[in-house]
Amino acid sequence: MDESIREDLLSKRPSVSPVLWVVLLSLFFVGAAAFIANASKADNSTNAWQIFLINFVFWTGIAQAGIVFSCALRITQARWGRPLLRVSESLGSFLPVSFILLLIFLFIGKGNVLPYINNPYPFESKKIWLDPGFLVGRHIIAFGVLFILSFYYLYYSLRQDLGGVGDKLTGMAAWVASGWRGEDEKEEIWKKLIKLAPAVALVYTITSSFIGWDFMMALDEHWFSTMFGPYYFMASILGAVGMTIVLSSYLRKHMNLFDYISDNQYWDIGKILIGFSMFWVYLMFAQYLTIWYGNMPEETGFVIARTQTEPFKTLSWVVLSCCFFFPFVSLIPRSTKVITPLIVFISMISLAGLWLEKFVLIVPSVSHVINFGWVDILVTTGFASAFVLTFLLFIKTFPAIPVGDPLFGGKVGKAHGGH
Repeated sequence: MDESIREDLLSKRPSVSPVLWVVLLSLFFVGAAAFIANASKADNSTNAWQIFLINFVFWTGIAQAGIVFSCALRITQARWGRPLLRVSESLGSFLPVSFILLLIFLFIGKGNVLPYINNPYPFESKKIWLDPGFLVGRHIIAFGVLFILSFYYLYYSLRQDLGGVGDKLTGMAAWVASGWRGEDEKEEIWKKLIKLAPAVALVYTITSSFIGWDFMMALDEHWFSTMFGPYYFMASILGAVGMTIVLSSYLRKHMNLFDYISDNQYWDIGKILIGFSMFWVYLMFAQYLTIWYGNMPEETGFVIARTQTEPFKTLSWVVLSCCFFFPFVSLIPRSTKVITPLIVFISMISLAGLWLEKFVLIVPSVSHVINFGWVDILVTTGFASAFVLTFLLFIKTFPAIPVGDPLFGGKVGKAHGGH
């Protein structure tokens, strides 16, 4: 690659207004204060931990799925997606926050929202699986292993870009680039990334399945679905694809990356968005279909609570419309995939639907009414602010385009092709 392109990309950093930093930090602290204030009250603790859990499974799922989407691009050697690879990886910058939030939930909050902690279910197999000690242990171990693998994956991905220019860098970027050994190490890193990518994806499926089973499915005593784990982690990948579209559009505009991220990238990732939307609805329908043809009336309560009783019946149709009907219909024309404001809008509708999906999956199992007020809005805003803050910190520290990746083709016109 032309060295001038590498220097150009390494020098580009988003210009973030100090006002935006202040606003995001303020929203985060206000959300945290609202949560702490209500979680400490006996009469409001369940609602506070409920909205905490909804946001935890949503934002954590997207953060880890962003790295997994990057792994998928590397495993398939997708040249078209190289300009978007780093944006996808940047979603994982929220994972350290997620790990802290997981520990807080497991050691402080689980008894407030997980019904089986204080009143174990009368099923021997579930008693063993949902034993508090076993629950805490497997989540810490699984998430810890995934966190370490993801850290090494990101470290080598970034080192591939920054190697050889450590003397021009400071802070975390300089640490990543330190001790560079030249082209030999670059080849070694490529081989390590090829091995780490499937390992991250495999551990992700296991860890995310634990989250789906234990923090959502198990909230209902009689609900059981072997497909619920894949349903959760595929929904998270769908969310990561949508978030990659939204954030890459922001970076392309504010960092002047039009020479590197073209409409062709959005055309391709738009097709992936519609594909995952279709797979998401397939996994959802397949669970309900199994209950019907298997004649399992003990599991119909979970479905009835969400499809036959208000207000959850209406919310379920809103979820289906946002995550499937609207993206499917709107993304069929090519024009909606290459006109950036349109595909960003479609992605944001899909993301809103996925958040609401977590709400519909969790709330009916915990309470029969919706008590959505200012606390819920503030806590959700706090989570969103923390996610954006970690993304901005990451992208201001490291290059937004993977300049050291052997499959990155440079400027527009050279990068597209070789799907």
